Amino acid sequence: MTYRLTLFTFFALCCTFKSFSQTVTLEYEEELLNEILLDLNDKYGVQISVNAALSNGCSISIKKEYQSMDQVMQALADACKLKLVKIGQVYAFRTPTPTKDKPKIIAQKSYLYQGTVREYGTDEVLPFAVVSLGDRNLVTDENGNFSIKSSGESENLSFRSLGYMAIDTTVTSSNQLKIYLRPRITELEEVIVFGQAPDEAITNVGEGAGRIQLNNITNNLVPGLSNNLVFNNLRLYPGVMAAGESIADFVIWGSYAGQSHVIYDGISLFNSWGINDDMGRVNPYMVKHVEVYKGGYNVLYGDRIGGVVLIDGKSGNPNTIASNFSVTNQLINGHVNLPLLNKTSSLQLAVRQSFEDPFSLSAEFEEDLNLIVPKYEYRDVHLKFTSQIDPNNLLEISSLISTDTYRGRLGNRFGQGQALIRDINIGSDQIGASINYSRNWRGGGSTSLMFSTVDYRPELTTNYFISRNINGPTFELRSDVWNNPVRETRSEFSHRIPSISRHQFQLNAEYVSNEVVFESGSPEGVLNNRVDGLERIGFAVHDDVQWSDNFSMQLGLKVDVPEALGKAYWQPRVNGRLDLDDRWNIHFGWGHYNQFIVRNTVVDTLRNRTDVWQVADGGGVPALKAVHHVIGLGYKANNFELNLEGFYKTSEGFVRYLINRNEAGTRRFESESRARGLDMFIKKTIDKYEFWLSYSLAKVEERFVNLFRLREDEFRLAPQSQQHELKAAAMFNFGVLSFSLANAYGSGFPNFTLTPDEVELEPYWRTDLAVQYQFNIEGQPVEAGLSILNLFNRRNVRLNQSVNIPGGDRINTAGIPFTSTVYFNMSF
Repeated sequence: MTYRLTLFTFFALCCTFKSFSQTVTLEYEEELLNEILLDLNDKYGVQISVNAALSNGCSISIKKEYQSMDQVMQALADACKLKLVKIGQVYAFRTPTPTKDKPKIIAQKSYLYQGTVREYGTDEVLPFAVVSLGDRNLVTDENGNFSIKSSGESENLSFRSLGYMAIDTTVTSSNQLKIYLRPRITELEEVIVFGQAPDEAITNVGEGAGRIQLNNITNNLVPGLSNNLVFNNLRLYPGVMAAGESIADFVIWGSYAGQSHVIYDGISLFNSWGINDDMGRVNPYMVKHVEVYKGGYNVLYGDRIGGVVLIDGKSGNPNTIASNFSVTNQLINGHVNLPLLNKTSSLQLAVRQSFEDPFSLSAEFEEDLNLIVPKYEYRDVHLKFTSQIDPNNLLEISSLISTDTYRGRLGNRFGQGQALIRDINIGSDQIGASINYSRNWRGGGSTSLMFSTVDYRPELTTNYFISRNINGPTFELRSDVWNNPVRETRSEFSHRIPSISRHQFQLNAEYVSNEVVFESGSPEGVLNNRVDGLERIGFAVHDDVQWSDNFSMQLGLKVDVPEALGKAYWQPRVNGRLDLDDRWNIHFGWGHYNQFIVRNTVVDTLRNRTDVWQVADGGGVPALKAVHHVIGLGYKANNFELNLEGFYKTSEGFVRYLINRNEAGTRRFESESRARGLDMFIKKTIDKYEFWLSYSLAKVEERFVNLFRLREDEFRLAPQSQQHELKAAAMFNFGVLSFSLANAYGSGFPNFTLTPDEVELEPYWRTDLAVQYQFNIEGQPVEAGLSILNLFNRRNVRLNQSVNIPGGDRINTAGIPFTSTVYFNMSF
């Protein structure tokens, strides 16, 4: 049921609240409260909620000067004998509750307010929306559910979500509430809409420790958006490394390969072994909301020791048929939504396929003998079924299939025109599916059950040829083939207890099974023909405590019990936030983290690296462990955002295998690392224009036990360590025409698996731009645009993709060259 605000008159629901340094003078003679409030709204943009009967039933004569708007509102409330309540930035006038001389102590009755927050028009659920009751705040779950118990038979609730207009509404007790929020950006003809100003939207940085929010409403036009929605957005934020272009494996706060957990609709995504150019593993048409936790997060998120990227897919529109189509000179993408079962369900299908650029809009670095220029191909299929069985029961079935291939060739000439040629072919297939069922209980609270499975199959083939003469035939020397399939099956149970007083409890339980196979055709035979598996159970309890109207904490405890390791891994975590005032907040996070499926490194005799997936076995492959410390300062007012965050992380347990040059077998080393840094994010909105500035100062160090026959080596820079990274973006909206410009500069990273004592760092620099024009074809909206990556064709290199060749030379893999993408997007 949709609740309409028929009892209240709202003034400027979405206008920006302003702080007034000047005095406010009231001069009114026998004027209705309703007219006075309208006048104040026009002059100062104040947000007010008042019962129409109250505001039209009180006449005021007043002539006085006040020092603040709070004093003005209190004076008006006192004059009409009303109670003033400030909810966020909204002044609410209410009838005062009569007091009794001798109140009787009676047991308070509890009333339940439970339901779902959804998007108006599409019926999409809105995960992680904020629900406020007085000074109590809670966040909806991934299915948009909330559950609150209160002593009042009716309550005033506020709802807000990133990119949507907040509402403040009075509702009566019910366990089947449906709250609809309107998108902040809507397309209307010949209508003037007074909507929410940008200041009232939840800022997407600085709400909590290491947290970044994105969704399909607030994603701005960024270069390359049509191919990889997640990475092209996140690379502009501090703490997410843009240099190195690690599209296949996010480097978040100095994390190593395999340490960041990417989850789509409950499915763990094992990122590409190779380089899939600018393609992301999740189709942008399927993305509804993205939550990123760089570190210091609590027990409800992730299963690794690095960052977490949570991607929630769209639930689909059960009311109408809809389709989207996009074509570029690199990729074709289509999406269709079908309503089913009498408009209670929806089925979505999305397909992408890349192809060779027929327009030759990309530059190449073929003349540079020190660079490998990769060729790639990518395709994926997404399918999702969503059914709202009844107002309290939701079923979602999601699946994806993706495959990519990467090819590169390098050659090394030596003596009398001879050449050693190395062909590298990397491919991977990923198939995943999940079933998610959630239920709201009549007595309050909600339960969700989730089952997911994923099968990831990467394969690396390296062929070595020798040419006796540059113009003559080639002869095959050898062919190495590595296969490293990974399987994961996960079952999760989660129950949220209704928010009572100042507590919101959640209980989780899970079962996880991992299996890893490794087969190698290389002569060294390292780790060859191994099949390893690990089963574990885990439990977590989480309490979101609202200690006061300006201080909240999240207390969590997680325990994992792997069957084969013979012990329990306890992981306490604490988060908190203190609102100093309406503008400033301090937030912090601390916790212990463990990881049981890991990505370790094999180093060959030439010091080339290959990362392989393994499971912890308690012996040769230990479980990873880490400790995070995060503290931040946030500011938001007058269309300006500032966020500063410092972090310190320690981790240990990851392994490197070194193939010996002069003796048989391999040597194994356990490593530990420490990472520390500072992130800064500044954002300013002027009318329809946005300006971002991101800066990261960081250092990641590692050391090995028993390396080079020493008991313990000194700390040295890790391959991904980069001291400075500065990113800037400007986005302009001129109505039908939009324009954006982004630049990323990095001071450089060692990029050596075994870092020499001295290494010359090569700076990273890339400038991107995008232009988009909107128009209609026979009433159907169309977007046409041009996206240019690496505008100045800078020769950047990719992280962890360099190759050492005999003779001591080193060949790097090229980052994205000058790449133009012309695209057309249509919706039906």
